[in-house]
Amino acid sequence: MDSLSELWDAVCTYVRTTGGITDSVFTLWIEPLFIDSFDGETVILGIESEFKFGIVEKKFNPLLEDAFFSVLGFPVTVEIRLIQKEAPEEAPRAAAAAAEAGDDLVINNPHNSFENFVVGKSNNYAYAAAKKVAENPGTAYNPLFIYGKSGLGKTHLLKAIENYMRSKNPDASIIYVTSEHFTNDIIEHIRNSNTVALREKYRRADALLVDDIQFIAGKNSIEEEFFHTFNSLTEDGKQIVLSSDNPPNEIPKLTERLKNRFEWGLMADIQPPDFEMRVAIIKNKAEALRFVIPDNVLEFIAEQVSHNVRQLEGAVKKLQAICALLGTAPTIEITKDAIKELMNTTQPVSVVRERILENVAAATGVSVENIVSDKRDKNIKDARQIAMYIIREMTGMSLEEIGKCFNGKTHSTVKHSISNVAERMDREKDFKALIENLIKNVQEF
Repeated sequence: MDSLSELWDAVCTYVRTTGGITDSVFTLWIEPLFIDSFDGETVILGIESEFKFGIVEKKFNPLLEDAFFSVLGFPVTVEIRLIQKEAPEEAPRAAAAAAEAGDDLVINNPHNSFENFVVGKSNNYAYAAAKKVAENPGTAYNPLFIYGKSGLGKTHLLKAIENYMRSKNPDASIIYVTSEHFTNDIIEHIRNSNTVALREKYRRADALLVDDIQFIAGKNSIEEEFFHTFNSLTEDGKQIVLSSDNPPNEIPKLTERLKNRFEWGLMADIQPPDFEMRVAIIKNKAEALRFVIPDNVLEFIAEQVSHNVRQLEGAVKKLQAICALLGTAPTIEITKDAIKELMNTTQPVSVVRERILENVAAATGVSVENIVSDKRDKNIKDARQIAMYIIREMTGMSLEEIGKCFNGKTHSTVKHSISNVAERMDREKDFKALIENLIKNVQEF
C-alpha cells in the first residue's frame, strides 16, 4: 500500500473512532474522499460528486483538519476539490515524488500501549499508576487523575489503559471519551428525550476514561450528570480514569463536590521531558516510522523542541514527510525548515500563547482582554485574527484548542481568521513584515 493510502486509512480510523459521527454519516460523506496530493503543508482531498462536495467542504473540513493533525502530529491545511479519479498508472504527484525518492512516506497510526510509551523521571509516576490501574481496575486507585500540560502524553496513557484492559477482558465495557464527546452525547440524548439509554451506557461501564475533564467545568447539566455517573461507578467498584491540564483544585468553575471526588483516589502529574528523555522520544518515534535520523539532527530537534512530546513526535513526522518528498536524508538545514514553527519555543505552549497575545496587543494597540473577547470592532477583530494565526503557526494547537482560548470560537471561525491573515500576507508586504516581526519577537523572548 502506498504512503498516501496509509495516511488516509489512519485519518479515517481517527474520524470513525473519535470524530463523533455515525457509521452511516462516515460512509455517505467521508468514505468517497481520497487524497490527491500532499506537500507537507497542504492536503488536497478529492471527491467526484458535485453534490457531496458542497456538503463535505462546509460541514466536515474542521473535523478532517483535526484528524490529520492527530495522525501527523503537525497542522496541515485541508482543501477539498472536485476531482475525477485518474487511472492507476497516473498516480498523484506527491506519491510519485515519494516513490522516486526511493523511500515511501511511512505514516503509522500507532497503537497506544505501555510498551511504546517513553518513560523518564518526568512521567514515571503517572506511568506506574496507569499500569497498576490497567492491571487491577477498580481496586488500585479509583479514580486515577492524571494531569499535565497539553502534549505530554496524558491521552497516550489513557488509551494504553483502555487497550490493556480490552486485551485482558475483551467482553468488558470499556469507554474512552473526550469531555467534548461526553458533553455532546449528553446533549443529544437529552434532545431526544432518551436519558435512560444514556445512563445505561455510562453507568454500567466496567471502566470510564475521560480525557480533558476540565472542559465540563461550568456546564451545570453536564457536571450534574457526570457527578451521578461518577458516584454510580465508584459505588459498583468500577474504574474511573480522568485527565486534565491542571489538578482538580486549579480547574476554574468546577464544582466543589466534583473537585472533592476527583481527589479521592490518586493524582499523578506529568512534567515536560528533560533533554535525555526528549532524545529517547525522538529515537522511539523515528524507529516506529522506520526513519533514520543522524545523531546531530536528532540532538538538534531535542534542543529546539523542549516542552511538548506531541510536538517532538510531530517534528519527526513532518521531517520524514519533507525528506521523502525531497528524496534526501535529513540534515540540519532541512530540519530547521521543517520545524521552524517550533524552533526556539522553549516555553510551555500556554506561556508562548500568552507571550503572543502580549506582543499582538502591543503592536496593535488592542488590549489582551479585548483580543480574547467577543467584541466585533474592526481593529479588535484584526488583532484577534493576527493572534490566532501566530498561535497556530508557533504552537501547532488545533483549531478547536485555539477557539477555546478566544471565548469559545468555533473551528470555522478560527480557520476563517487564519485564512484571512494568510491572504493579507500574500497581498500586503507591510502586513507580512508585521507578522514575521511578531513571530521573531516571540521566538527571541
